[in-house]
Amino acid sequence: MMELSNSGMREGTPERFRRTTIERRLADLAGRASENRIEGIGHIFDDPVVGIADGDDPIFASYRETVSPGHRLPREWLGGAEAAAPVRVIAWILPFSDAVRASNRVTDWPSALYSLSRNNGAALDLAVSRALAEDLTAAGHRAAIPILSEGYDVFRSPDRTFSSTWSQRHIAYAAGLGRFGLNHALITARGICVRIGSLVTDAPLEVGPLRPPDHRAPCLSSGGEVCDQCRPRCPVEAISGGGLDKTRCYDMRKAVRRRSLDAYARDLPLIPIPVTKSGRTRLHFSLGCALCQCGVPCEAKDPFAEG
Repeated sequence: MMELSNSGMREGTPERFRRTTIERRLADLAGRASENRIEGIGHIFDDPVVGIADGDDPIFASYRETVSPGHRLPREWLGGAEAAAPVRVIAWILPFSDAVRASNRVTDWPSALYSLSRNNGAALDLAVSRALAEDLTAAGHRAAIPILSEGYDVFRSPDRTFSSTWSQRHIAYAAGLGRFGLNHALITARGICVRIGSLVTDAPLEVGPLRPPDHRAPCLSSGGEVCDQCRPRCPVEAISGGGLDKTRCYDMRKAVRRRSLDAYARDLPLIPIPVTKSGRTRLHFSLGCALCQCGVPCEAKDPFAEG
């Protein structure tokens, strides 16, 4: 269990409330988790990177316009925490290992190793989320995992795009972990090929890193003129200068399921995970594509980072 005692004062912030403490704990949890291993491959994710946002940051209210009117505020996941109590949002990225990313630098069809790693990465995210929430609860704080909580949903909006009541990508941006690329994925310090997790707590954790003022990476803000290398990687031409066509992208992922799920479920060690859509949660498998996230300059780093 993560040490959350009152010892460890440093530079005015108790050690237990430091972002680096949370990051070390998540690295330990992920490093030891069975969900993070595949026989013959080893770890499928490298060490996580953590960001922590103030739950009262106005950006969360803005998501009710930019993401969905139903996007919930951090305090709502805690049952309406007292106004005087702090609320923090812990977000993290789990970067796919080089072996997984290398397997998906192919063209036309995502690798079986990527789909297996993506699915089991969701199980890993849930495992580390639960363990971290238990640490915080044992230390006397409240903690909620939105994607496992009542009120979480993923659904089609009236304009036929997809939305949710808690967008992990947008939460990670709020916590200073990256900017959005042309394909609408988050370009982080460890690249674009990552899984994202989050939880909400009333522990008064250290906030940081600073969030970029512009949510768009140069590739998105320029309509692809800066790089544009993800566009030809998409087999269904879902990426344009205007960004991502979510319906085409989703159709590609459905095609992967139709063609590959039966064989993968039979032959690969897929871990069933809770999948919520349109108010219904069931144990299922979640395959993916991400060809646009591999074999590109931002695969494992932020090529636009200063310095």
